[in-house]
Amino acid sequence: MERELLYEVRGPKNITEMTAAELEERLKETDMIVFSFGAIENHGKHLPLGCDSFQGNVLVRRVAEKLAEKGLPAVPGFAMPFGVQTNQFERCENFGNCYVSQKTLIAMTEELVLSLTKSGFKKFVFCVSHAENLASMHVAAKDLADNHGVTCIVCNWIPPMNDEWPKFLKNPEHQGHGGEDETSCTMVAVPKLVNLDNLPGWYPPEAAEHYKLDGLEYYGGAVGIYAPLGSAQCPGYVGNPADATAEAGEKCYDLYAEWIASVVKKYLG
Repeated sequence: MERELLYEVRGPKNITEMTAAELEERLKETDMIVFSFGAIENHGKHLPLGCDSFQGNVLVRRVAEKLAEKGLPAVPGFAMPFGVQTNQFERCENFGNCYVSQKTLIAMTEELVLSLTKSGFKKFVFCVSHAENLASMHVAAKDLADNHGVTCIVCNWIPPMNDEWPKFLKNPEHQGHGGEDETSCTMVAVPKLVNLDNLPGWYPPEAAEHYKLDGLEYYGGAVGIYAPLGSAQCPGYVGNPADATAEAGEKCYDLYAEWIASVVKKYLG
């Protein structure tokens, strides 16, 4: 029986795809590894539940490529497949979500990093791929530095991209969860798992008052809210995902990876 090809991997190899001998060779030229932190989460009817992790696996490869261009080689790690629960302030739907607690993610991150130091890794780059993981990523990175002397840098590329998305996306506002930009990136990662049919735009009700930087912290704001405050019937996405294109996704990855690689070179180069 011929089976449908759902997606394929395009190099460079990440750590899960290398043999032990290949990894040993890579460690002769670098002690840095790049990780992203994904999730299994409802993104509406058009995207797979694992789209955060699919995107994250592309991102770590792209970041490693950008770092190599800057003369700073790094091993692509992988996307952490499990993340914390959806931010209930933004959306109440969670059918299909498969998540772990903050404590579990922090402990799992610290233990995985410490295990890799036994093989010779000394520098760790943490890239966000599921925004709700950021708090745990920061705590784990600080614990690893304070308690074990391990160098970790947390890269949240979302705030600086708010100035970039309007330049090339069809919708000038950042749509975020399951919207045009995220759908475009998923189309690059796993095009056969994306379905753009019958996707009307959806936005939450506009608030009457607006205050400077009062958006969620990981969007570059100053406020963190985690409990549900409303009952908006979100379809699993925000914005106009039907406007997504693979070309826009490629542009997104290029911008994200370039920003992360530049920051890493500044602090770890």
